[in-house]
Amino acid sequence: MEQQQHPPSPMRLLEILTDRFGALVAVANSSIKLARYAPEDELAMDLLVAESVLEFGTSLREARDVAMQWAQARGVAPLA
Repeated sequence: MEQQQHPPSPMRLLEILTDRFGALVAVANSSIKLARYAPEDELAMDLLVAESVLEFGTSLREARDVAMQWAQARGVAPLA
């Protein structure tokens, strides 16, 4: 008998997205640090893009935290 799997909750999807976005944040941070020593055309990411990635990463983490608080207040999320 095949078990029916439920799709992940929206909270879990937001957690996964935040974790995976961490790779872009790492590239952005590296590009910003390397810009002190290397020409911008040799960087993995344009500096303007890197700053935008970091800003979006901050917003994404804030959204995840607020969503978790909202879910916990309604008793639909595990306490972390």
